[in-house]
Amino acid sequence: MAPGRSSPTAEPDKERTRVSRLLKSHAPPDWERRFRATELLDAVIDGEPIQMFVMAADIRESTTLMKESVKFERFATIMDKFVSSVRLGIRRSGGWFDKFTGDGFLAYWIVQSASPDEYEERFVQTAGDIAHTANILIDLFHRRVLEDFRSNSRNLSAGVGLSMGLDAGPGYLVKIADELTIVGPPVVGSVRMVTAAARPKEIVANVYLGERLREGQDGVYEALGVRVSREFRPTKEYPRGQEVYALTFEQDGSELETPDEDAEVGTDVVDVSDATGDGDGKAS
Repeated sequence: MAPGRSSPTAEPDKERTRVSRLLKSHAPPDWERRFRATELLDAVIDGEPIQMFVMAADIRESTTLMKESVKFERFATIMDKFVSSVRLGIRRSGGWFDKFTGDGFLAYWIVQSASPDEYEERFVQTAGDIAHTANILIDLFHRRVLEDFRSNSRNLSAGVGLSMGLDAGPGYLVKIADELTIVGPPVVGSVRMVTAAARPKEIVANVYLGERLREGQDGVYEALGVRVSREFRPTKEYPRGQEVYALTFEQDGSELETPDEDAEVGTDVVDVSDATGDGDGKAS
């Protein structure tokens, strides 16, 4: 090989290193063990679809909450600690944190391709993971974070609270402004569902994910204590009504998340690993 010329594998390896560096801030700490790393990196580089479950979270009436704050810096601190805690908790449990959206966040769980039986097992596991995690985070916000906001508020609207939208399907990881972010139908779907979840504490899933959860609520998902109801709600795209699946749980997430109850909410790291099975990822 002539001096100064790269080997045939040098450029792909260089690109994988670059993408790996971009993924690092979003990924689980042990993502290279949990997932087939080279295959995942190549899918991102080549623009291939990746099966993912997407969570869109929205803090309802966050603008009102901010305007009613006694001290704005206190409001910002509570919000920062909540989002930072959720980000760390989701990543520790095998999820990927995409971004803070100003009044909520986007997160996702990845299922890599496999044999039909293995893929189905991972799909079923991850569907339960995201639903269970949503329940924990809803409970965390209303049981503890809202108390911190209340202590800094002049007035508190009954409409303040956290709601979730869930969807699943093939999505893409793309580079935008030197950051990797998720795009595709499950992102659009989850955002549409969080819009449909008009009231605080609501968790709403799109048809593809919701129907799987509904079918398994008395079977594979029975231990979650989830009840799934099929409803029609108006959305921007379907003003006359769109089919959605509303999730309710027999118990809140308080028993599944165990930071120090005497500490201020945002100072604790939310450990949502109990919401995602045994914590070994099952996607490796």
